Amino acid sequence: MRKTEILSLKWANIDLLRGYIFIEDSKSGKPRKVPMNSAVSSAFMGLPHVADFVFYNSETKGPVRDIKTAFKAACRRAKADPKDENDSGIVGLRLHDLRHTAATKMIEAGVDLVTVSKILGHASIQMTMRYAHPTPENMKRAVDRLGDILDPTRQKVDTVEIPKPLKHSVIYN
Repeated sequence: MRKTEILSLKWANIDLLRGYIFIEDSKSGKPRKVPMNSAVSSAFMGLPHVADFVFYNSETKGPVRDIKTAFKAACRRAKADPKDENDSGIVGLRLHDLRHTAATKMIEAGVDLVTVSKILGHASIQMTMRYAHPTPENMKRAVDRLGDILDPTRQKVDTVEIPKPLKHSVIYN
C-alpha cells in the first residue's frame, strides 16, 4: 500500500474475517481491496482499537501525518549486529522502496504482473513493470522452466499404481 493509504487507514476498512483491506481513496481515485496475508492479519489483531484510525495521533485521535522520524529510527536500529557501534543500520531506505521490494518479491514468487498490478493499485501494467526488478538469477530460472516444458526428458511424469485384486475377491462392474 502507499504511505498515504496506510496512514489514513481506518479500522472500519479492515475485514479480518474475509482477509482484505478496503482502500476508499486511492491515488487512482478508484477504491480497491487489498488482500492480507496471515502476518498482516496477525499484526492488526495485536493492535489496540483506540481511535477510528489504525495509526493515530495520541493527542488528536486523528491520523498520523508522517512517519519519517520513526522510520529513520527503525532503520538505524536494524543492524546486523546490535552491539556494533560502526554499523549504521539501513542507510538510504525510503518507505516507498518497500513497495518496489514487495512487487519484486511477488513476481519472483511467480505471481503474474496483472495480479501484482491490481494489488498495488496501478492503472497500467507499465507502471508495475517499473516496480518489478528482475534479477539475473530469476531470469535464468525462467528460461530453465521453459526448458523443462519444452524438453520431454526433463518433465516429471506422475505414475499411479493400481492395486491388484486379492486372490478371492469379486470384481463388480
